[in-house]
Formats: sequence, structure tokens, C-alpha cells
Amino acid sequence: MPLNIRQRIQVAIKNGDKTEQQRLWHKYSGQQGFSNEWVMAARLGEPGYTEEQAHMVACLFGRC
Repeated sequence: MPLNIRQRIQVAIKNGDKTEQQRLWHKYSGQQGFSNEWVMAARLGEPGYTEEQAHMVACLFGRC
């Protein structure tokens, strides 16, 4: 994930701004060609994924 988006998402999480989190994840998932639905479901309000877990999920959706 680009550092700028990662930093902005972390600030949104710290501030409890779910709308900003959603907007940023939508932007990031679009850049990566991921389905917004699974990215959103996987990330909002949940603990972060490890690189291995993120890769596994991407592979499940044919993106690895």
C-alpha cells in the first residue's frame, strides 16, 4: 500500500472517522483492481492483516 494512503488511513482510524476510512479504502482498492466489497469488509474496524493474510485473500479473488 502506498505510504501516503497508509498514513491517511491510520489517521482516520485513530480519529474514528469511518467515512474517511471508507473513502480511502475505496480509492486504494480501485487503484489495485480489487473488489471494494471484500476490501471494505476485511478492513473497516478490524485488526490489520499480515502480508501473508492479505496475499491469501488476494489469491482467493484471483488477484495474486
